[in-house]
Amino acid sequence: MKEELEKIPFGLGVKNPYGKYFIGDSYLNTLNESGVLVCNVTFDKRCRNNWHIHNASKDGGQILIVTYGRGYYQEEGMEAIELLPGDFVYIKPGIKHWHGAAKDSVFSHIAIEVPGENLSTTWLEEVNDTDYLKVNEIHKNIKVIQTAGRDQLNDLAPEFARLNDDILFGEVWSRTSYLDLKKRSILTIISLTSMGVLDSSLKYHVANAKKNGVSKNELTESLTHIAMYVGWPKIWAVLRYVKEIYLED
Repeated sequence: MKEELEKIPFGLGVKNPYGKYFIGDSYLNTLNESGVLVCNVTFDKRCRNNWHIHNASKDGGQILIVTYGRGYYQEEGMEAIELLPGDFVYIKPGIKHWHGAAKDSVFSHIAIEVPGENLSTTWLEEVNDTDYLKVNEIHKNIKVIQTAGRDQLNDLAPEFARLNDDILFGEVWSRTSYLDLKKRSILTIISLTSMGVLDSSLKYHVANAKKNGVSKNELTESLTHIAMYVGWPKIWAVLRYVKEIYLED
């Protein structure tokens, strides 16, 4: 974990003084205490806090802004959602919830206490291993691993290669809480086709769509739908790739 901790934005801080309400190791770095309480909270792999409620008689609540790694947020009675860097959650007062790291990722977020009256936190039961691992099982296949940038461009444009592999694919394509890989594949093919990008990158994404579970009928119907909008010749071009990849393998 040491190498990962060195990457944490906003600093690790100290061992969390509220650790008794967490399963696993967590760290707290208080960034601001005057007026609005702002803290950076870091969770080791598998670490999560107990179910809890933020109380307020007026206004209040908490805002989470994810800065590093991968984790989860869950409200009572709702499915857990995956959290990745750039995501944020507003937690209303009175909502029973928990948040924490995925079992294979360090996780860090900024926690902002929304000003209000009579603020307090009620700490409740632990998130048991069965429920926690069930959440991880649901999201276990979300991480997209890409090395094409570094393989092909690392000697020429290493920062572009890193952004391609770690950000575009490692973070954007891996955000499957709202769009799964099938939908992202279809959207990417439609976008490239619409722009007239009909080269090998489009062929790659057609092959990727098949790997991600997009059926021939789903893809051809999507292309047929946009044909009148983006131009007939473009659809002819992409359908040649679809035929080659789906029917001639």
